[in-house]
Amino acid sequence: MAQVMSRGLRRNAMAAAIVLAVGMAAGPVFAQDPARLDQQAREAAWAGRTAEALHILDKHLAEHPDDRAARLDRARWLAWSGDYAASIEALDALGGDDDEARALRARVQAWAGRRDAALALNQPLYDAHPDNYDVAWTQALAQRLGERADLALPALARVQQLQPDSKDTKDIAKVIRLPMYSWIGAPASVYSDSDDIEIRGWGLDANLRISDTTRLLAEVADRTHEATATGPFAPLFGGDHVDESRVEVGAQFAATPDIAFELRGGQSKLDFVNGGHDTATIGRLRFSQRATDDVFYAIAFERDRVAYSPRILSQGVMRNGAVLDMVFTPTLRDTIAVHAGADHFSDDNDHRAVSADWRHAVHRSGNANVDVGLQGEWQRYTDNPGTGYYAPNNYRRIAPVASTYIALGPEAGLYIGAALGVQRDETFDNWKRASDISASLTLGIFTHWQLVASAGYSERLNQFGRYEGTSFGLQLRYRFCEFRADRCP
Repeated sequence: MAQVMSRGLRRNAMAAAIVLAVGMAAGPVFAQDPARLDQQAREAAWAGRTAEALHILDKHLAEHPDDRAARLDRARWLAWSGDYAASIEALDALGGDDDEARALRARVQAWAGRRDAALALNQPLYDAHPDNYDVAWTQALAQRLGERADLALPALARVQQLQPDSKDTKDIAKVIRLPMYSWIGAPASVYSDSDDIEIRGWGLDANLRISDTTRLLAEVADRTHEATATGPFAPLFGGDHVDESRVEVGAQFAATPDIAFELRGGQSKLDFVNGGHDTATIGRLRFSQRATDDVFYAIAFERDRVAYSPRILSQGVMRNGAVLDMVFTPTLRDTIAVHAGADHFSDDNDHRAVSADWRHAVHRSGNANVDVGLQGEWQRYTDNPGTGYYAPNNYRRIAPVASTYIALGPEAGLYIGAALGVQRDETFDNWKRASDISASLTLGIFTHWQLVASAGYSERLNQFGRYEGTSFGLQLRYRFCEFRADRCP
């Protein structure tokens, strides 16, 4: 099997990094009475020992269940731990919001990435109390969400005016700066599998933010697609490899905080061992919208090579396709991602695919998040030409999945995911094992220099034995925004 079926388990861990960086922000320092449990809990919380603080406070609330200040602290500290659902439940249990509870509820919604809900609660407070540091801080955090992070700059300026030297002010500035960075990067990767296919690639890419709404994109890449010269996946024109050079340029445009367009186009050139060449046009048009706090979708139209193996690549087969990606967050604990694609290949084959991934948050501590869930996948090709790629008529896969994000500090994080399930197609006499494991280490979450290292492993049992595939990648980026100093917090 020349194609790894898994779409990967990696999810965006930036929310966890933001909680680690700014979760301690905003809140008065109370005079402490060590004899009282609630005061001991506050001491632990302000020292960064949130789990200990919650444990002590629960003991206090068992004796004083009507202590509203303590119950607000409990909701606040749950949010610091990244458990937004439990925090909102704690606020709901108060039986009604005053301004303090409403401000905290807005902060939690902003941390959870729910821009509309956060602003609906916080905007009236900000309009009424523009010099309230905590309210301005939440306003800046909420307005950075979406496609127009620059909309947070006025609120950030107010935060910086009110408390210019505060650690919380510096933290929120880092968080707002992150989506406003431009970058240049150097990605490198290698993929290999038990069909003796290996794909090695390296390149340079750039994403330049030239205005509050527009980014310019560029990418150049060289890839070597290799297979055993005497095997079924070798190039048609002899030898054991095909070299590919790719160049793409494009632009992204943020029409509103919720709507964005992306257009890119370029060229892919193949060089064969016998001295032959093949050049083709590639490109993508993408539209994305955050329809509500709970629903995001993106529609893309793509043209690219079919590159499952050197053999099919050497035939010059092109793919014209449409892709729909949707993300639903029906609760603060659940995320459902759906991918659907339809492709027409220039060898007159058609491909249809649908996959879904549901994750449920089971643990949040600020230092580590754990999710569990379920994945499902279906694929169909209208023909199985036997010309260098796996083309089942009715492929199905289902797998329980678990993943964790571990914060290694304010500038580093580790993601690990695994899906251990079963698969079958129309040729199988029963379901057989299908497993995927992936890991990603990020160094430099907020800094100018960032390094991301990733690795993945897939195993598929079939009627003929076992297929295995591995991948490794490195992405080094330098991020900057100082060339537009007035728009670089």
